[in-house]
Amino acid sequence: MTVTFVKLPSHPPFSVFIPTAGQAPSRALRAAAFALAALVLGAQETPRPNRVAWFEGFPEPLPEGVTEVALESSSQFLRPDMEHSADGRTFARLDGDAWQVTADFAHALGSSRLNLRVRLSERSGGITDQLIWNWHSLLGVDQGGRQYAPKNRLAYHLERDGIVVGDLSRPGLALMDVDIAWVRPFGTPDAGGRFGASVQLPTGKQSDFSGDGGTDGLVGAALWRRYGHWRVFGQAERVVLVLPEHSVLRTVLDRTSFSRAWASLGWRGDGDGPLSGLGIEVALAYAGSPYRTGIVRIDRAGWQQHWTFRHTRLPRWRFGFSEEAGTYTAPDITAFTAYRFGER
Repeated sequence: MTVTFVKLPSHPPFSVFIPTAGQAPSRALRAAAFALAALVLGAQETPRPNRVAWFEGFPEPLPEGVTEVALESSSQFLRPDMEHSADGRTFARLDGDAWQVTADFAHALGSSRLNLRVRLSERSGGITDQLIWNWHSLLGVDQGGRQYAPKNRLAYHLERDGIVVGDLSRPGLALMDVDIAWVRPFGTPDAGGRFGASVQLPTGKQSDFSGDGGTDGLVGAALWRRYGHWRVFGQAERVVLVLPEHSVLRTVLDRTSFSRAWASLGWRGDGDGPLSGLGIEVALAYAGSPYRTGIVRIDRAGWQQHWTFRHTRLPRWRFGFSEEAGTYTAPDITAFTAYRFGER
C-alpha cells in the first residue's frame, strides 16, 4: 500500500500517514486521524463562566477538552438596600472575594474528548473593597451601596421564610462540585463546532455555596468560523438540576432547568511585535436563573461581558477579566490567567 506523508495545519508540528486516494484506510489509521483532529479542534475556546455565588454550585460550561489550569479572582457584592424581597420572605447577603484554581484534565477517546474539571476556592473578605472604592471615585461613579457595608467582609447568606438555604462567614478553602464532560468536535479549526454533555458530582456543599447537593447534568453545542484574523464563536447549553427530594435549595427555586449562551468576536494577530501578535476576544454571556426569591438581582436572567487576551509570544497563556453587563447578576469583576498544556 502506497502512503503519503501529510502534516496537519494549525497545531504544534506532528505528522500522520494517510492512505492515498482509492485505497481504504485501516481502522487504526482512521482512529488516529480522528484523534488528531479532536486535538486540533480543542483549540476553539469556551468563554469563562459566571462566578457569582448563587450559581457557583451549578454545572460548569461545556469545556473544549484541553488540559489547562487557571487562577481566577472574583469580587462579589449585593447592595444592602436590595437584601430583602418586597414581601419580606427572602433575605440575601453577598459580600466577599474568592481566589479559585480551576484545573481541567483532558484525555482523547477516539474522536472525542473526556474532561475532568476540579475547582478549589479560597473565599474570604479579601482586599478588593478599597480598590473598587478608589476606582469608582476616580471615575466619578456611584459606589453601588459599598458605602453602607463594612470593608473586607465575608458574608454569603440566603434564607427563605426563616429557613437558611446557605451561609458562609468564615474564610476557608473549599472543594467545589466536580464536573466530568464528554465532548465531540467536528469540522475544521476554521469552520467547525463541538457538542457534548457533562455530569456534575456533589463533592461540594450546598450549605456553603460550594455545590448544590445534587448530581446535575448539562448538554451543549458550539460553533465557530474564522474570517482571516477574525473569529466568531457561539455556544448554547441547557442545564438540568437533579436535587435531592428534600433539598432546602428547592425552597428558592421555581424550576430545575435553565439555559445559558455565549457569543463572541475575536481578533488574532500573527505577528511577533507587541501589537501585531496580540489577540483579543470579547464575549457577551447570557445566563438564565432558576431562582424565585423576590430579589430581582437573583431572580432575573443575567448578562455578562468577558474580555480575553493572548499573544503569539506566550502561546500557552490566556489573560482576561469579566464584568456584569447591566443586570448586576454577576460578580463586580473577575480576573483570570490560564496556562494550557499541550494545546495552544
